[in-house]
Parts: sequence; structure tokens; C-alpha cells
Amino acid sequence: MWTMLRDRRMLFLMIANVLSSIGSGVTMIGVPWLLVNRAGGDELYGYATLATTVVLFFISPQIGVFIDRFSRKKLLLLSEVVGGSVTLAFAFWGFYAGQFETWQLVAVYFSGAFYYNVHFPTQFAFTQEIFSKEQYKTLNSILEVQNQSTSMIAGGVASLVVDHIDFAWILLADAMTYFIGFGLFLFIPYVRSRSQTATQAVSMWSNIAEGYRYLKTKPILVMFFICALMPFLCVMVGNYLFPVYITSVLHSGANVLGAADMIFAIGAVIAGLTVPLLMQRLGSYYTTILSFILFSLSIVFFYSFPIVSIFLSFKALNGWGNAGSRVARNTILMEMVPNHLIGRVNSFFNTVGMGMRVILIGVCTQIVTYQGARAALLLLGALLLVSFIGLIGSKSLFAAPTTPKAHETATREA
Repeated sequence: MWTMLRDRRMLFLMIANVLSSIGSGVTMIGVPWLLVNRAGGDELYGYATLATTVVLFFISPQIGVFIDRFSRKKLLLLSEVVGGSVTLAFAFWGFYAGQFETWQLVAVYFSGAFYYNVHFPTQFAFTQEIFSKEQYKTLNSILEVQNQSTSMIAGGVASLVVDHIDFAWILLADAMTYFIGFGLFLFIPYVRSRSQTATQAVSMWSNIAEGYRYLKTKPILVMFFICALMPFLCVMVGNYLFPVYITSVLHSGANVLGAADMIFAIGAVIAGLTVPLLMQRLGSYYTTILSFILFSLSIVFFYSFPIVSIFLSFKALNGWGNAGSRVARNTILMEMVPNHLIGRVNSFFNTVGMGMRVILIGVCTQIVTYQGARAALLLLGALLLVSFIGLIGSKSLFAAPTTPKAHETATREA
């Protein structure tokens, strides 16, 4: 890990990510806070979140095509320029007008969500392209530690500045992080692979069809990655569910919610540091299984023992399991999917994840209304059990070939 951190490509990538993640993180915390403190803002924020998710659901396949069709470095630079320019424009408006209209806050929220859904899939393909296969485990672990650490920092900074500093200054600082990120990405050495350029000669829809044809012939791979997404989906649903659970079941306040988020992040950081060792000993598949089991165990305890001390204690396990399964899943995705298809394949799973997230949040909202938060946890537990069966059923995907011919066949099938 330390050797990789001395690599100029990794160093520039991390600094750019840290700055932009903190800047955009504070903004994406500040916008909902400002909205929900306006008359009717909580309902409007809900509609804005739903509309943003639906729009991103439909454009994700096109994003994947662009990632596979054009230079990943140019797309990263473009995302920084566009994200920074939009944020800077709204910052200047805030200074000029002295306030933000509701539609402007919604626009800032949408642009931040759009940036996230373009930048990070592009970065995923970019890093797969510039680093070697032997570095993928360490690469994904470092990025997971960085993501969780910057999330904690962004949350802490937001709690200090959102209520005390004019939001225009926050947007201005956020815009500067985009432009600094542009400079750092600019100096990362990059040579575009020849296989990636092949998709430029045909139409966008042909590119999308090629990605789906690739997945259609690999049902076990599709089943594995959809099932492996379940801890992440549970975390996304938990962003809505756990505040309700803490209030109505644990009968506690915001201090427990804040402590739970911090403990979750600590568990995730520990996962980022320890999962590479586990993958070396157990392999990526069994590390995914172990992480999945530990995450599921935390949900079982949340449901079975509605006690504050139990909830906080197992939040660390919850964070470790989610981050561990994500690091292992991303490593497997990088190892198995050819680089010239990675944008479309990754966007496919992102699209499926967004669709499942919308459905789960809608269902859990109804369950909480009529049966309570513990019943929603029970549903998540049942879905985790079904997904675990799917992971076990995907084991043949990871069968080790014993001969050179078998190895060639296994690689072709994967």
C-alpha cells in the first residue's frame, strides 16, 4: 500500500478526490438543510431526490457509452470544468442577489448528483486502465479509505459552516476544489488503450447493445454482482430508515444518529485497511462472502435487539461489511470485465442499483408508515438472505482453472 501511495498517479488522484469530495460533500449536505428549513421544503426535497434518481436512471447507459467511447482522462477533466463552472456561477449569483431561490438550490443539488454519476464511473474505468491487475486490490482499498475519511471530514465541516457561513462562500470554495482537481488530473500520465477506441466507429445505441450482449451471455456474472450490491442498497435505504428507527424504536435523539454515522465510517475505514490482506489469503470471492455475512449479521442484531448500545456497537460491523464487500466487488469487476467494456458494464449495474433503490425506499416508506421501522429491517434481512443464496450460487464463476486450456476457457467465459 505504501509503495502505491508513492506513485505520482495515485498521489494526484487521491489529492484531487479528497478536495472535491470534501467540497461537494459539504455542498450536498448544505443544500438539503437549506431546503428542509423552508416552507414545504421537506416535501420538495423528496420530490427533487426522486426526480434526480429517475433522470440518472435513464441516462446512466449513455454515460457508460461515453466512458467507453472517449478518452477517460478528457472526460474527467471535462467533469471538473463543468462541475466547477456551474458551482461558480451559482456562487456569484448568491453574492449578487444575497439569497438563493428554491429552484437554484434544486439545480445545485442536481448538478452535484450528475457530477457524481459521471465522474466516479469514469474514474473507475480510468484507474482500471492506468494501473495493473496486480494493483487492483490495493487500489480499491485505498480509494475506500479515502472515500470514507472524506465523508467524515465533510460531515464535520458541514456541521461547523452550514449554519454560520453564507452559502455562496461554501459554493465558491467548492468550485475552487473542482478547478484544483482539474490541474491534478491534468498531470496524471495517461496513454489511451487501443481497444477502447474501437467503439467510436459505431452509433451510441450499437455501443449500448454491445454492452448488453456481453452481459446476456454471462448470467452468473450478472447474478453475482446484483446480489453483491445488496449491502450497499441496504445502506442507501438506511439513510432514510435509521433516523426513523432511532427515533421511534430506540427513543433516542440526534446524538445517537451522529455517533452511529461516525462509528459506521470508522468500521468502513478499518475495512479499507484490512480487506487487501483478506483478499490475499481468502481470495476476492470468499472475502465478498465474509463481508456480506458480517453486514447481514449487523442487520439481524438491529432487528433482534433494539438497544442503543447494541445498535452503536454493531454499526462498526455494518460499516466494515459494506465497505469490505464493495472493495472486493470492485476488484472482481476490474479483474473480470475488459477495459473497453467497463464503462457500460459498470453503468448497467449502477442503473440496476438505482432502480432497486427507488423501489426499496418506496416500499420501506409504506412499511414504516403502517408497521414500523423494525418491519422494514426484517424486509432488508430477507432480501440479504435471498442475495446470499445468489452469491453462493455464483461460486462456479470463480472456479480455478487447472490447465492452460481451462484457464483460457474460464477467462473467455468471464
